[in-house]
Amino acid sequence: GGPVEVWAAPIKSMARMREKIVEYAPPHPAAVWPLSANILDPVRATLVCRGADHLLQAVAWFFDAAATDGGLAVLRAKNKFALPRLEVPDGYRDLKLFLRFDDGRGLGIIGEIQFHDKELHDLKLQMHKLYKVKRAKSADTIT
Repeated sequence: GGPVEVWAAPIKSMARMREKIVEYAPPHPAAVWPLSANILDPVRATLVCRGADHLLQAVAWFFDAAATDGGLAVLRAKNKFALPRLEVPDGYRDLKLFLRFDDGRGLGIIGEIQFHDKELHDLKLQMHKLYKVKRAKSADTIT
């Protein structure tokens, strides 16, 4: 175990959220109304763990918290460590939890926690510019 590194990401931009809405519009199989229901990561954070056991311990904490705290819910888990190599052509691996928190007075927020192994996270930081190029619609949109 031990402590995890916490990396807060900036709030997802309106431009990127609009791109995701267009991406998930029909005929995409996930197209449901409202299309904004596909945006599960307007706020994001990364927890960097030291090895698989540490990572699973951190993930379990969120599931345990959701089971005991009525304000926190795990909406979805996405485990790219479990995918076959052919489904992850760039080799990127992480585990993501999509969470909803309600304060009990009508205020709620939805967000994403990414869980990374330390070695893979260090590599991700080096590869992030290539990821932006890969995702870009054109050279003009690369930031």
